[in-house]
Amino acid sequence: MQFCVNTLRFNDIPGTPWIYEANEELFHAFKGSTLRDLATPKVGLQTGENNKFIRLWHEVSYQKIYFLAHSIDDAKKSGFKWFPYNKGGDYRKWYGNNDYIVNWENDGFDIKHFKNDKGKLRSRPQNTEYYFRHCVSWSKISAGSISFRFKEDGFIFDVAGTSFFANDSLLYYLAGFCNSSVALRIVKMISPTMNYEVGHIASFPIIVDKNRVDEVSELVKKCIEISKEDWNLYEISWDFAKHPLVFGNMMNATMKKAYEEFEKTSNLRFTCLKNLEKKISIIFEEIYSFEGDETAFEDSSISVRKANVEREIKSFISYAVGCMFGRYSLDVDGLAYAGGEWDASKYASFPADKDNIIPICDDEYFEDDIVGLFVEFVKTVYGADTLDENLKFIADALGGKGQPKDVIRNYFLSDFYSDHCKIYQKRPIYWLFDSGKKNGFKALIYMHRYQPDTIARIRTDYVHEQQARYRTAIADLEQRIANASTGERVKLNKKLNHLTGTGY
Repeated sequence: MQFCVNTLRFNDIPGTPWIYEANEELFHAFKGSTLRDLATPKVGLQTGENNKFIRLWHEVSYQKIYFLAHSIDDAKKSGFKWFPYNKGGDYRKWYGNNDYIVNWENDGFDIKHFKNDKGKLRSRPQNTEYYFRHCVSWSKISAGSISFRFKEDGFIFDVAGTSFFANDSLLYYLAGFCNSSVALRIVKMISPTMNYEVGHIASFPIIVDKNRVDEVSELVKKCIEISKEDWNLYEISWDFAKHPLVFGNMMNATMKKAYEEFEKTSNLRFTCLKNLEKKISIIFEEIYSFEGDETAFEDSSISVRKANVEREIKSFISYAVGCMFGRYSLDVDGLAYAGGEWDASKYASFPADKDNIIPICDDEYFEDDIVGLFVEFVKTVYGADTLDENLKFIADALGGKGQPKDVIRNYFLSDFYSDHCKIYQKRPIYWLFDSGKKNGFKALIYMHRYQPDTIARIRTDYVHEQQARYRTAIADLEQRIANASTGERVKLNKKLNHLTGTGY
């Protein structure tokens, strides 16, 4: 069977692609309005050198970031240095990827005057009149499907975090279309590569069904609300309040029950968002008389998280460490300390570590040993009566073998810091001091509490103390070995080899 089509008809589609899947409905849609006619798509700031002007938000003192700017004038009057920066990011729909900040102090003076050795301007602060305005944004380059996110007032946007702006009466409707199965199928036709330029999105064919604008807008607002709630559950969000496994009066509760409650809530959130997205896509399939991309309905396309016991327990451990250092507190929501003036009154329920040095050793040699502090944290949150049960639940989730405290200690010794670096995109807020692969001595400090004498105190108060303990233990073992039976001597030699490092 042969099909014939007049090739001139493809001229109606931007870029004149010869699309095998094109049907009458698609040709008809492209004869109408495009997104460019109803909104203003823009590319944003090009700093000239991101490493110089951009940071992840957790790298600087939280008090130096201004989140409330609505315009260039607001930002200038604030006197702040750092402002939220939208530079795209991973696949995520509706809300999120709020990771970066940019130095826009004094109306971006340093960026605007950033030149190379020959005096040529390297930066390009374009479309500044749109800075700090709420919008819908997408990542210019994506390894997978394209995704669109709502950005609240307060962001400067990047060339990679391209955005479009419109009146609120249409902005949410357009966001709904862009995340629909119809738009997903169309964008694969007009941009089959992983590069989604402003021109591609600006050429989206838009049919505005005035009878359904309000309906779509309300569905989209619910999607944004759900996605925002999910984003803020984890400490990578600057609006993170408290870990989801720590809520209400939990005295003598079990972590298993707390997790099961969270699992139920997160799975409901996932299902609700999936159903809302289906409704939005079905509406646009009806409006366009066009079958959308079915992959839009797959679970992998839903970008809020289902509960995962290992991830949530590791997240809980990270939150506990934050409470140990005073970054978080059981007594206040959000960041308790991330620079600025220290307030000890915030830590009544669970005191923050006094010297900002928490040792990680193969045994509980110090009062502020990280495993001892963690056990105390779990007891503070859930009570003493369920402590053993809760520690076992944590150990089982981590997947280790042996007694719960041993499993937890092994996690801190072997995996905690690598997980921390992944969460914080290789720019950790807790810094690790490590004597080497044999786990002789490790210690964490919190970067925002760093003092000029911190490293000296690690050496004098911890390393020297640890070395003295090892010397005493070695002398004791050598004496016992000399007087031990053959069988006992084998066991004691094994311990001695462990301490001296000869048994690795």
